[in-house]
Amino acid sequence: MRRNTNPRPRQGFTLIELLVVITIISVLIALLLPAVQASREAARVMQCANNSKQLMLSTHNFATSYDGQLPAANFFQVVNSQTGLAAEGSGFYALLPYYEQATIFSTYTQNRPDAGYLGSQTIPMSIHICPTDTTNNNGIAILGGQIATSNYCMNLELFGAGGTFNIKGKPSPFRIGTIPDGTSNTIGLFETAASYPGYPALDPQSGTYENIMAWSYPAYPNTYGPYWPNPDELVGQPNYTGSYPLPQIGINPMQANPNLCQSFHSIMNIAMMDGSVRKITASINQTIWSQVINPNDGGPMGQW
Repeated sequence: MRRNTNPRPRQGFTLIELLVVITIISVLIALLLPAVQASREAARVMQCANNSKQLMLSTHNFATSYDGQLPAANFFQVVNSQTGLAAEGSGFYALLPYYEQATIFSTYTQNRPDAGYLGSQTIPMSIHICPTDTTNNNGIAILGGQIATSNYCMNLELFGAGGTFNIKGKPSPFRIGTIPDGTSNTIGLFETAASYPGYPALDPQSGTYENIMAWSYPAYPNTYGPYWPNPDELVGQPNYTGSYPLPQIGINPMQANPNLCQSFHSIMNIAMMDGSVRKITASINQTIWSQVINPNDGGPMGQW
């Protein structure tokens, strides 16, 4: 009988071949992962820029309704004429009806013990959340309590100009059309950390509690309001140095300082008062930075 000398067909990979395949796949994943992460971060930057854009458009819509007037840094509306009870809040609180949150505005701008920011301070807003910032949990500060945060803050040198940062219900003396340096040369909104886990709760510079950036708080307590520069750093105030501190960009959340503004991206989105959103890096020139913050310094804006 003739024997079959043909070898039997192989049934699978050898161990060495399998290891080679696994190694190749691992190398490909290692090569692709940075690109995937970069793509995700680019999407986060775009989301933050869109949030800034929408908030600035809301500011323009508000101004259109009020003859060019800007929202007061300290929203104040009496809701009970007999007791004097008032609803108080931030400029963002005043803008609620202009970014599709009219229900929250109407709910808390009425005669109730938790009127204004007292009641709305625990309501997170997606438009105020930067997905790169880990110092908030779905819009709530990671620190104690249930305070709803903001990753965007108003330029208090503009919205609180003329000492209005410390006056309830008083809007800035500047209107959209009367900003001395012009809307395209003046910053409206910065990015900021939602909270400051690595910083003392009591700010040694201002002597106030500033370890959270809440979207709803007014400016006059100089605590959690969504504003920068801090009141004590404005022109004519004790900690004004002739310029404004440069932003923190691309930092670790534990480094975030409430006396500065910051972005956890490698860039920072800046919303100008003309509605445009620009990107700056940590290398921004100090003189230009100060000129675009102060709406009334008369200095021409150079190249970013």
